[in-house]
Amino acid sequence: MFREADDAIFLVDVARTDGECEFTFKQNNTAYQQQTGLTEDAMFGQTPKEVLGDEQGAAVEANYRRCVEQGTTIEYEERLDFPAGTTDWQTKLTPVTEDGTVTQIVGVARDITEQKEREREHRRTYRRFQTVLETMSAAVFLKDTDGRYLLMNQACRDVFDIDADPVGMTDEDLFPEPVAAQARADDRRVIEGGEQIEIEETVPTPAGESVRLTRKSPVHDEEGSIRGVCGVSTDITEQKTRERTLQQIKDRLELAVEGAQLGVWDWDMTTDEVEFNDQWAAMLGHSLDDIEAHLDAWERRVHPDDLAAVEDALSAHMDGVTEYYDADHRMRTASGEWKWIRDIGKVVERNEDGEPLRAVGIHLDIDDQKRRETELERTRTLIERTQESASIGWWEVDLVDESLTWSDEVFRIHEVPTTESVDLEEALDFYHPDDRNTIERAFTRLAAEGESYDLELRILTTSGGTRWVRTVGDPQCDEDGEIVGVLGLFQDITDRKEREQALEETEQRLTIALDGTRTGVWEWDLATDEVVWTESMERLFGLEPGTFEGTYEAFAGYVHPDDLPALERAIERAKAGDEPLKTEYRIRTADGEQLWGEVRAELVESEDGSRRLVGVLSEITSRKEYELALEATREELRKIIDLVPDLIFVKDREGEYLLANEATASAYGRTPDGVEGKTEREIIPDAGDSEAFRQDDLAVFESGGPKTIDEEPLTTADGETRIFQTTKIPYKVAETDEDAVLGYARDITDLKEYERTVEEQRDNLKLLNQVVRHDIKNQLMVVESYTELLEGSLPDDRSRTYAQTVIEAAKEAADITETARDVTDVLLQVGSDRTPVGLRAELSAQIEQVRSEKDRATVSVDGPIPDVTVLADDLLEAVFRNLLTNAVVHNDKEVAEIAVSTAVSDGSVRVSIADNGPGIPDDHKEQIFQEGEKGLESGGTGIGLYLVETLVDKYGGDVRVGDNDPRGSVFTLELPLAE
Repeated sequence: MFREADDAIFLVDVARTDGECEFTFKQNNTAYQQQTGLTEDAMFGQTPKEVLGDEQGAAVEANYRRCVEQGTTIEYEERLDFPAGTTDWQTKLTPVTEDGTVTQIVGVARDITEQKEREREHRRTYRRFQTVLETMSAAVFLKDTDGRYLLMNQACRDVFDIDADPVGMTDEDLFPEPVAAQARADDRRVIEGGEQIEIEETVPTPAGESVRLTRKSPVHDEEGSIRGVCGVSTDITEQKTRERTLQQIKDRLELAVEGAQLGVWDWDMTTDEVEFNDQWAAMLGHSLDDIEAHLDAWERRVHPDDLAAVEDALSAHMDGVTEYYDADHRMRTASGEWKWIRDIGKVVERNEDGEPLRAVGIHLDIDDQKRRETELERTRTLIERTQESASIGWWEVDLVDESLTWSDEVFRIHEVPTTESVDLEEALDFYHPDDRNTIERAFTRLAAEGESYDLELRILTTSGGTRWVRTVGDPQCDEDGEIVGVLGLFQDITDRKEREQALEETEQRLTIALDGTRTGVWEWDLATDEVVWTESMERLFGLEPGTFEGTYEAFAGYVHPDDLPALERAIERAKAGDEPLKTEYRIRTADGEQLWGEVRAELVESEDGSRRLVGVLSEITSRKEYELALEATREELRKIIDLVPDLIFVKDREGEYLLANEATASAYGRTPDGVEGKTEREIIPDAGDSEAFRQDDLAVFESGGPKTIDEEPLTTADGETRIFQTTKIPYKVAETDEDAVLGYARDITDLKEYERTVEEQRDNLKLLNQVVRHDIKNQLMVVESYTELLEGSLPDDRSRTYAQTVIEAAKEAADITETARDVTDVLLQVGSDRTPVGLRAELSAQIEQVRSEKDRATVSVDGPIPDVTVLADDLLEAVFRNLLTNAVVHNDKEVAEIAVSTAVSDGSVRVSIADNGPGIPDDHKEQIFQEGEKGLESGGTGIGLYLVETLVDKYGGDVRVGDNDPRGSVFTLELPLAE
């Protein structure tokens, strides 16, 4: 039984020396050996200190000594480190007595390690729960089914300012009877229904009323019976205040939009869906039902002539070149007419790559104010309201073993299954890249210095979504004050962040509309005389934001005295409800500037009887100054066109001159006043000219497009016939919007005479080219042929040398005729375009020609000539012929050695022609391609290389000369490849 027992059993001998007990191990069973890793032989005769070490051995001996001294069985718990591991024991020691003296001790130890570990884990869990509960910002409470409070966390006690123990209190102790009765009713719903409820309630507290979102859940015992109610209550007072503020802003913005008659659009740039308001549709004579909620509804109504400029302005803004999209364009109305619109907008949302996602903007009716510098208010607000109670979870990091523990709620916020494990590094990786450094620095300071943190950051969930969270971290220390862990809270605050962002976007839209259109919004309480101005209104009056006194009297001080009576009469009519306020008056700003403003407002009467005027003020100074500026511009324009030497005129459909400059009137022998108001038939000397001009005018009216007459004769007042090049375009008279023709005619009589002279010279040059190419070249061939025949019959070397000189001279003269032909062809080319030309065929043909015609020359080619096409023309052969011939003619060797190489690079081909001649000095290389420039020993014309450079420049290429190794020159030619 001793050996087979499940408990560890051991036997200790007790000996006495000088009155002190000495303990040695004598025997142990199998269970003891398995639990400790110590065999019976290893322990036999050993003392506790020898087996367990001094510290543990001393503690064990103290218990043995206590058993001996008491002479009875004792029980205790101990934790010992054995070779097999650390074990928690419940130990019972029984003394064995002989003749009244304890001689042995029998020990029985039961392994309670798992039980102790469960107890320690329970204590850790309880501490975590207590820490989470006491650090939560939400109020948490627990009540039994009779309504007595069993628990309140610190946040809950703070709400009711309770210092005493709240256990046993009821709602009657905390609230007035109506509130307590409602709380009891809510508790009964939970107890009787067995399900969680969520309520929004206003709770009186010592600090004042608190609006709270409360969740109440049933608490079950082990058998499933409901034993109480658990509540979590979050303060949403500030949230409700923000919602009311948002609604007030929305109401004001809607009144501003309606009062300013702004058309508003909201464009989803990912789907091209667009939301328009009623004013946008009404501005074009439509109802909102007539307008499709798509970008096409706007695009197909824009005037075709304006669409390109509008799209350019929109692209510039989307690319970030301009701060706003701002364009004036015409739009087709419901009646088919065109109306001028000013379109202002801005991209208000982009993705992480900077691509635009959403834009908002306004339409202003500027049909009656085109070319005036005026801006009106634009705004629109879309506020998405959401209300959801905060979800809170806890987390813990053990810095000793670097483990991380999440509550189920933290898993849910991250969208991670609770069955998965997450380490600290993975948890930090969930944070948004822009926020990751912030959380890592905060966690490092907490772990190293014990500095707590409370941050609002973004995380990326496993599904790719972004959430805002509030993360709180506090250090956990051991008994020595060392930081061994971190305990924290984790709360999803996405809804609150979205509401804050919505408020920011609303204020942003209002700022864009008001600042972008020089428009201010105001509100006047007629009972209290309080006047509220927006910052844009204050800036319009030259005031710093927040400095306006806020009364009607203060406002009236900025109105021009001559305009104040009419303004006040209009205000009285608006206050009486007869008509909305709409009038114009002058403003004297705080910095002394005088502006014109247009005010629009309506009377708003609330249910409580209060009356307010709410309106907008837009600066219209440019409109008032426009008439004078327009008149001055007309006078200046008249002076300018009278200085123009060409004919400028405007005629209506009847042929009557509406405008004629000095040049036009002079051609008819009149003054401008003598032409304007008359028809061509009345002023043009030649009736035939008059009819021709009339037909051209009618053609422009009928086609609606411009017409150019390249050559048009006109008999002037002095009887001279002049040739004009005339352009006529359709034109709208600004004052009457009538159709007219705007004409511009330039006298080209002298130009035409010059062109005829040049053409005659070209014909003479062609004739000369034919003589050179055919008659002279044929005669040179006769000289060369007969001299070659004569050479064979000459009696001596001297005579044959003379004959050879004649032959060479004839050949060089023939080459000169080829060069002359090429030069003539270049001179005769007028406006010829480059075309693709095969390089291999042209270069190979000229190489073969040199090989066959030049006896004292050899031509080698380095590798195959690439089969590519270059941009040139049919004179490309002359380029290669001149370069190859030049390498032979100007060579001082008995045999001219010419090497040709080619190379293709990105977009071009390089041709190199090297020779073994005398070379070209460095100081002569720059001039070698100039017209008439010859080599040092050359007897030629000096135009061959000039012709080469002229043609290569025309092809868009380059030619240069360098030194050959070891002797001679290298001409390198770069030509562009055809696509």
